[in-house]
Amino acid sequence: MAHATLEVVGNVGVITLNTPDNYNALGPQMSADLLQAIYDAVDDDAVRALLITGAGKGFCSGAQMGEEIFASGGDIGEIMRTTITPLITRLRTSDKPVVTAINGPAAGAGVGLALAGDIVIAGASALFLLSFVRLGATLDGATSAIIQRAIGPIRARGMALLGEPLRAAEAEACGLVWKTVPDDALMDEALRIATKLADGPPIAMAMIKRQLEDCWAMPLADVLALEADNQVKAFVTADLREGAAAFVEKRPPRFEGH
Repeated sequence: MAHATLEVVGNVGVITLNTPDNYNALGPQMSADLLQAIYDAVDDDAVRALLITGAGKGFCSGAQMGEEIFASGGDIGEIMRTTITPLITRLRTSDKPVVTAINGPAAGAGVGLALAGDIVIAGASALFLLSFVRLGATLDGATSAIIQRAIGPIRARGMALLGEPLRAAEAEACGLVWKTVPDDALMDEALRIATKLADGPPIAMAMIKRQLEDCWAMPLADVLALEADNQVKAFVTADLREGAAAFVEKRPPRFEGH
């Protein structure tokens, strides 16, 4: 049985982490199956947005704990480079927008996976726990950067050093997630948002994703120059002409990615 599954719903690739008995922990097979599902969705021209969630009562409990992982010693770096690193990298660098639907606890590297989405929707029972310090470990899964960018260094330090959970309502209040919804409405709302993204202009959204990632640490002059260069690329697309025509004609645009 695949530990992660892909189902195409309209133009949305819905990826489900599917080992609910261990809260969808990132063991070797889960990491491999999840990465394959992500690649399959990204490489499918019919898929224009991704939606990632977990089966059961949790999103992802992080690395699969056990004697093997604790005994890995200096090999842990290579394990990370072949498991969690490509997962986070592929999601953050994908041209296609990614929605994550957090349906319960996200812990450790599972927090990094949850926050790798462009739009993060949390069910009311969601919580985010940087559990690393409880084990004597350090941060991974890109949480060192992503959380500070989202909620600032003061809250990030509290989460990381105290190892206390941030629940859904708190996560929304401090800007860690886009919105929270009742648990029974989570997938409907996440699919609605993913479908809206799938109907958007693919070329422009890909450039917007890269701009937001790259411009975070750029000098202002470089940001302005990149924005001008990217706007030139956007303004010569058929999508821009379609968007302009739809605006004038007061109708929904039909973007095709050209």
